[in-house]
Amino acid sequence: MKWLWFAAGFLLTGVVLAGCARPAAPAATPTTVSELSPQPLGFYTERIARQLFAQLDDSPLWLTRPQIAVSSFLPATALHLRDANTEQRDFANQLSESMLAHSRQFGYAVYEYRLSNEVMLADDYEQALSRQISDIKSKGEANTLLTGTYTLQQDAVIVNARLIHIPSKQVLAAVTDYIPANVLWSTQQVNKRGAMFYRQSPAGENQ
Repeated sequence: MKWLWFAAGFLLTGVVLAGCARPAAPAATPTTVSELSPQPLGFYTERIARQLFAQLDDSPLWLTRPQIAVSSFLPATALHLRDANTEQRDFANQLSESMLAHSRQFGYAVYEYRLSNEVMLADDYEQALSRQISDIKSKGEANTLLTGTYTLQQDAVIVNARLIHIPSKQVLAAVTDYIPANVLWSTQQVNKRGAMFYRQSPAGENQ
């Protein structure tokens, strides 16, 4: 009888202790680190320019530094911007403008082939650059062209830049690099799903 009372008391104590015990807290999950880049576009264009000119500096083909002109970067599949939307056109033009600035910052002679023969005066501004062939000198001094293509992907833009010797059409240097998608479009327009980035247009459509 004593043994039965002892067993019952042991079981009752176990039930009370189990009821008072707090459930173990779940293991803390590590905070997800955002893979969106905090760097501006200039960080990536400078990186591309640095890689490009490093090849040119090591080339034995030039006794003097080349004279560079920069043209717009184009979609790799189309080689024109006629079907590009406004964002792509802005990116292509800004990319070439940044590469022009970096070329000069790295000490190269850079020629602006869009410079018109005369400064045109408007009511509230002056215009020195033009895309009208008739307004531009037909012959420039540049002997090297900095140009390239780009390819849109879900999470980045792949940029292919090259330096071309204009008289011979020889490629003197070539670089392939990437620019994360959020650098080109606002973070509100770039959403991550799993391992992929999706860009949301202003109209709310996922691209």
